[in-house]
Amino acid sequence: MERSKTRWQFYTTPAGAEVVSKEIHDVLQGKPPLLELGHLMWRIEHDSVLDRDVRPLGRGLSEARLSYGGDEYRLYYAVLTDGKHLLLGLKFHKKGGNGAQERAIERARDRLAEWQRRI
Repeated sequence: MERSKTRWQFYTTPAGAEVVSKEIHDVLQGKPPLLELGHLMWRIEHDSVLDRDVRPLGRGLSEARLSYGGDEYRLYYAVLTDGKHLLLGLKFHKKGGNGAQERAIERARDRLAEWQRRI
């Protein structure tokens, strides 16, 4: 199998905190959806997504969709190119009510802007 030229990286704060990895760990706690998230990320990395897997949100942000056991999870990410293709995971959360998704999208946009100022 040919190795993908695209790779995943999770956003880290300027101080080096691995906030997206922590979000994934806190939400999934090693439960079965973690394996499904890995499969979804692999499909995105290898450009073999299903129609329901991803959705562009505009302004450089995309949404990876994971459904498992009646729960919905989202990984917001950006595709960056700087000589190599990078999938930058920006925010992970379990869908809920009361505007949680809109707040998560805004947090992802803020993280992307901050990341781009740093590089």
